[in-house]
Amino acid sequence: MKKIIILVLSIFSLLYLNTALAWSLWVSPLKYEFTVNSWDSKSWLIKVSNNSDSPMTLYTSKEDFIAWDDTGTPKFVKPEDQTYPELSLANWIKLEEENLTLAPRETREVKFKINVPKDWEPGWHYGAIFFSPWVWASSQVSIVQRLWVLLLINVPWDVKISWFVDKFSVWQNKSGKFEEKTNFANFPINFDLLFKNDWNVHLKPVWKIEILDENNIPLKNIWRATLTSPAWAYIWEKMVDFIPLNETLWNVLPKSERKFESSWEWFWYTVLNTDWTKSVKFKNLSDYYAEVASEKQAYLNFWEQVHTRTVSKNMKVVMTLSYEWKDKEKKDFKEEKTIKIAYDEKYVWINYYLIFILILLIWALFYYFTQVAPKNQARKEEELKRKIMEEMSKHK
Repeated sequence: MKKIIILVLSIFSLLYLNTALAWSLWVSPLKYEFTVNSWDSKSWLIKVSNNSDSPMTLYTSKEDFIAWDDTGTPKFVKPEDQTYPELSLANWIKLEEENLTLAPRETREVKFKINVPKDWEPGWHYGAIFFSPWVWASSQVSIVQRLWVLLLINVPWDVKISWFVDKFSVWQNKSGKFEEKTNFANFPINFDLLFKNDWNVHLKPVWKIEILDENNIPLKNIWRATLTSPAWAYIWEKMVDFIPLNETLWNVLPKSERKFESSWEWFWYTVLNTDWTKSVKFKNLSDYYAEVASEKQAYLNFWEQVHTRTVSKNMKVVMTLSYEWKDKEKKDFKEEKTIKIAYDEKYVWINYYLIFILILLIWALFYYFTQVAPKNQARKEEELKRKIMEEMSKHK
């Protein structure tokens, strides 16, 4: 019981210290990505700031990093524990100051150097520099607080690309269960893709998913894309006719796999407000097709009515990727899946019974005026003639 209490207190202490660390210590930049030629060395600077009102002593360390799982989360390892030594970087890193003490509110630039050894391995190498402001320990548990800067170093030479898509699936979250399926009755519809990178470079693959109807026509405005500046500053949003995968350009590290997910939730559209501002709204599949038929439904004849029915359409999910490396080697990938989507559709119903009665009535009128009425008129004229003849015969 005592061990459990100590563990719980340690966890709460860790959460508190993480929050305090985020406010009191600031490191920039958080990632370096650059090229160093063989047998060469280069230096860069890291800005470290103490935002607290007390002095802070920082302890530095270096480790390699690899992909922890298919989410892309980095896992830090000692060089001797590296599964793929050819990707190691930690032993190439040299810090100008191993440990440093910052005065309250002080910002300092820490210089580090990358020395590529003669027995270098071509391709990308991955490491991290850590800054640890303190170590808290008890007899049961030890907690080390640290912030890191990721380093991605390319040693150019025999750089190759080898990748493949291990799985592309379409699924839906049904009552908390993730179910891969081909029949859908409601949004959202989710897509995921497992990408494997087998060689010595990290990749930033970006896919495009289009939804085609039964006539192979892409559905419109199925995603709201964010436009940013080269510095990743928000500019605007626009409606696009595809769903992106890895829109934020996450890396897939060498010798690893990563899962990318996205979902189709709505049809998006913009509206102009009364104050001349624009806002984004959305509609479901039923509303989308209702709008397509709205023009026809606005001009109904008296024998037409708008009814609702559940229909099912075959949709084609087309996932494409085009990737070009610096040597102009181009990789193209395409995969298709057919799904069936059910939705409520409004349609124009024609009352054929009413049309039949109308035709019958017209025919009856036609028959009356062309057949019955002339015969009746002829009989009347004949009867009138007969009466006139009788009257004439009486007066002779």
